[in-house]
Amino acid sequence: MASLGYAKIRGTILNELLVGKLEVLVERLKETRGARIFQRGFEKAIELLRNGEEGGLFVWAPSLREWLKEPDYVFWLGTGGLRIGR
Repeated sequence: MASLGYAKIRGTILNELLVGKLEVLVERLKETRGARIFQRGFEKAIELLRNGEEGGLFVWAPSLREWLKEPDYVFWLGTGGLRIGR
């Protein structure tokens, strides 16, 4: 709100450092809870794909490779649906 007030009074914000910090804040505010969950699930899916080949996971659960391509399953992973490691 402070930056909007400043811009209304002074005009365009020209300080590159301030603009950069504001961009980070704006991007964070634009994120939705669902987007953060999906991003977390996507990261877990990538980890499973990497480790699945090496550890023989896809031999044991061949369907998992296809599930990791499904957006609903990736979202579910982001909710904490599957614990990896630990």
